Amino acid sequence: MKRTFVACLALISFILISCGSPAEQSTEEPAVTRTQSGGMALVNFETPDFSGSGNCAMCHVSLNDSAGNDVSIGSHWRSTMMANAAKDPFWQAKMASEVARTPELKEVIEAKCSSCHMPMAYTQADTDGSPALLLGNGFLNTGNPLNPAAMDGVSCTVCHQIVDPVLGTYFIDTTTEPPDRLIYGPYENPEQTIMMNTSDFRPVFGEQIAGSVLCGTCH
Repeated sequence: MKRTFVACLALISFILISCGSPAEQSTEEPAVTRTQSGGMALVNFETPDFSGSGNCAMCHVSLNDSAGNDVSIGSHWRSTMMANAAKDPFWQAKMASEVARTPELKEVIEAKCSSCHMPMAYTQADTDGSPALLLGNGFLNTGNPLNPAAMDGVSCTVCHQIVDPVLGTYFIDTTTEPPDRLIYGPYENPEQTIMMNTSDFRPVFGEQIAGSVLCGTCH
């Protein structure tokens, strides 16, 4: 019994010595590896009126602050609910449940849900005179030509094309053609040539971009 007690005491002493006091331990923070463009892949696609987030990221990436942190727009956006609005499994399940319970309202439900969760696909389909359907052969189907636009969620060329936002309603001018498609930003007199050459959008100042009503078009 005595030998067992001595052995335990020695073991405890060894552990205490090894750990040391807080003052004796290193105060250096562990190294953190930052992935400059990590996260889900951004989508590259083109429709007559919209462009994928991956196309915008060609320029809006590799932006770092003075501490070396990645502050690129795309890096932040891809982690938000806006980027994942169409991918959210809870939303998909809820929408399908509503359709199953009231099948006579299927087209109304799918159009209403897609208008905010898949605004590019919804607006493009509406412009082309096609129904905004989600289930079956609709936007959630990878074989649907508007599936890439749908799954890009609330993406760059949606919000930045909204004209005169109103609570509960957004309007995008789909009557324009390159190079007269306007895309709105918060800066006055922006350099236009680069964006026009790479995306066929003409950047202009839009006061509405900085207002909360823009978000209120869906929320």
